Amino acid sequence: MPQDYKHLPISKENLTNDRRTRQFNPPKPERGDIRIHGQKLGVGLRNAIASSRLQPRSDDSRLVLKIRYSGMFDFTKMKKHGVEFVSQEDNNICIVFASEKGLAEFADHLARLGINDDNMSYRSILEALDGIDNWTSEDRKSWAINSFGLPTSERFKLDIELWPIQYPQHPERTRLIDLFDKWLAKNSIGISDKVNLDSLLMYRVDVNLTQANLLLSHQDVRLVDLPPRTGIDFKTLDLDINEIPTSIPPPPNGSPNICILDSGVNTNHPLLKSCIGEAVSFIDGESPEDISGHGTAVAGIAAYGNLEECITSGYWQPSAWILSGKILKHDEHTGEPIFDINTIERTLDTAIQYFAVEYDCKIFNLSIGNLNAPYNNRHVRGMAYILDQLSRKYGILFIVSSGNFSGSENPPIPIKSWREEYPDYLMCVQSTIIDPAPAMNVLTVGSLAKHTATTNAQRYPEINELCPASEDQPSPFTRHGPSVRGALKPEVIAIGGNIATTMRRKDEQWKSIPSGLGVLTLNHNFVGRTLLSEMSGTSFAAPYVTYLAARLATEYPNATANTLRAILINHARIPNSCISTFPESWREQYRKEHGWRELPREVCGYGKIDDDILYRSSDAAVVLMAEETIENNSHQFFELPLPSNFLRSKRSTRELKVSLAFSPPVRTTRIEYLATRMFFRLVRGSSLDDVQKHFNHDIQDDHEPVSDTIDGERRSISTTIRDKGTVQASTWTFKQLQPNTKWFVVVTRNDRDWGTVHCEERESYSLVVTVTDHENMEATLYADIQLRLQEMVRERERVRLPL
Repeated sequence: MPQDYKHLPISKENLTNDRRTRQFNPPKPERGDIRIHGQKLGVGLRNAIASSRLQPRSDDSRLVLKIRYSGMFDFTKMKKHGVEFVSQEDNNICIVFASEKGLAEFADHLARLGINDDNMSYRSILEALDGIDNWTSEDRKSWAINSFGLPTSERFKLDIELWPIQYPQHPERTRLIDLFDKWLAKNSIGISDKVNLDSLLMYRVDVNLTQANLLLSHQDVRLVDLPPRTGIDFKTLDLDINEIPTSIPPPPNGSPNICILDSGVNTNHPLLKSCIGEAVSFIDGESPEDISGHGTAVAGIAAYGNLEECITSGYWQPSAWILSGKILKHDEHTGEPIFDINTIERTLDTAIQYFAVEYDCKIFNLSIGNLNAPYNNRHVRGMAYILDQLSRKYGILFIVSSGNFSGSENPPIPIKSWREEYPDYLMCVQSTIIDPAPAMNVLTVGSLAKHTATTNAQRYPEINELCPASEDQPSPFTRHGPSVRGALKPEVIAIGGNIATTMRRKDEQWKSIPSGLGVLTLNHNFVGRTLLSEMSGTSFAAPYVTYLAARLATEYPNATANTLRAILINHARIPNSCISTFPESWREQYRKEHGWRELPREVCGYGKIDDDILYRSSDAAVVLMAEETIENNSHQFFELPLPSNFLRSKRSTRELKVSLAFSPPVRTTRIEYLATRMFFRLVRGSSLDDVQKHFNHDIQDDHEPVSDTIDGERRSISTTIRDKGTVQASTWTFKQLQPNTKWFVVVTRNDRDWGTVHCEERESYSLVVTVTDHENMEATLYADIQLRLQEMVRERERVRLPL
């Protein structure tokens, strides 16, 4: 049976010295000789034509080509070069149709490029081309098929999209449908349903594996996808009061307080009664009770985490004491919770200080956001500034939702369809984080999707409602960062729900349907009804992280807010599904245009928190923690207690993950906003003396500065990205190590010129390091590190003793 152990403390070395800095300038790409460029495109075209003719197709009169391009591109002018634009598939790929005549014209124009092109119209379009290829079977696979594969049953259903040429009643569209229907019949592929709209031509078909592979290679096919899978059904929602334990226990001894600042909480809910501490209304004329239901739903997730798992296991144990501060009032017209924009900052300040002083509350959940205050890359204002101040003053961990994006009217986003235009709008200007999400001393939480079948999709087999996002992809409504000076926001993501688009009503695909796709939580209006409800939004992702923080605080009651932040971030990883949401070409282009920033991190931050060793270490993975203070313009050194068995030279996968958190003073009158900066570097050397020379200001001219880019090893996040935040992390993955090498984490503090007067002489911070031996089945890493820590203590004592 696997063992689990309390996380271990580590101590800094008795050495500090002055800081030093370095700069980095990314390289700039070049196009090259335009004549040679045209020749390369011509070769690509010939190869693409040859491959395309080998693919099955319904219409022999034209071929489908994939065009890759860079920069600005006028799709409508492609006709001038013999090809017809069909679809833009991501930021640098478009699809075109070409007849034999058009192919000849296209090839001629490419051959003339840079040689005899003075009279050629729209030459710049050809110059913008990066390459010409086919739309392949891999291109046609949806994210779900790439992630889960095709079904293994003898026969199964697939959703097929064709290229949506022209409009539904156009003769060319009618001809395409007729030819494709005949091709399906010829290959004995059954049609379960069909949808024909302006930008969507879709079939649900019944196939075997051979037929599925035929569809994946068919030129008319744009995408092959799995039908919707899961959703929250009525049976799950219809939880009767008689189905829960008659007496739910209070939170475990030593459990922390959690304050839910929201629309209030219905304290008599059967699943909350045993864990309610106090409920206070800060809204004049309103009781603490929850009229709209938002606060009760948030409280349910903060108390129990994943309620679907609670139902499955039948185990109901609140994680913490719930305190409720009602700061949102009920809008009688919409039924939604709202705040008074003229008084929200004062209300927020009053409520936080009340619970911080009266109850020593250290964990607050704020699933609120001001849609009128998106972050504009300037000063942090409003609620975010208050949270940053009070987090530092009272040592509070604030967990805040990133805010929901429900679309834009000016400009229209999405233009036609939430599904069709996913994931483009995840990074549009209109979906940036909103106040208070930009706050720097808090944890901001974005949202992941889980379910993909709406209530209707679970009941009926027809194509009615389809989701933009699959499981563990970013929710369509989640908002993106960054925050101040490029700091990663949101820092983490959690399940918050999904939406669907109606597929059968023309011009209504911009509408969103959340039913059955949300997060299971508590129903505030439970009397005579079910105890549960399901809701979608980043509002319901944030309290899950609050739940994890509360459980951490139970295990480590003396941990500061900085330590809780550092541990949570230390165990966060971006799911591969989030990375693959954004096409590789788009990710690469984003890196080049934004100083080598990673596009998925703008939406997902450090990722989804894995609770496998969040609370306890194991024999193969050990968490080390330190809470320290540091002076301005100095470095502090932590030697990592890595045992010889971990440092073995034999090839196997090992990992070090380091995270740092601090809560600096802030000023809205300064563009820098943070009064001080802290950052860390992971370095290796033969000794502490050897390493510290590279950080010593007095002798820096004689020693090269040390980067934590370690030759031959993979680092997850660069210093230029992570250093901008007040919580920072990176992971190093190793295949081979050197037994005689020592490893150090070096922490540095550097106040702004104006910031020293606002900072403490010694500023507090928390450091967390996780050491993991992935491929050692007989690992005794915890015991080995404990022994190494004892050895290091004895070594320090020997150094202190006089000769």
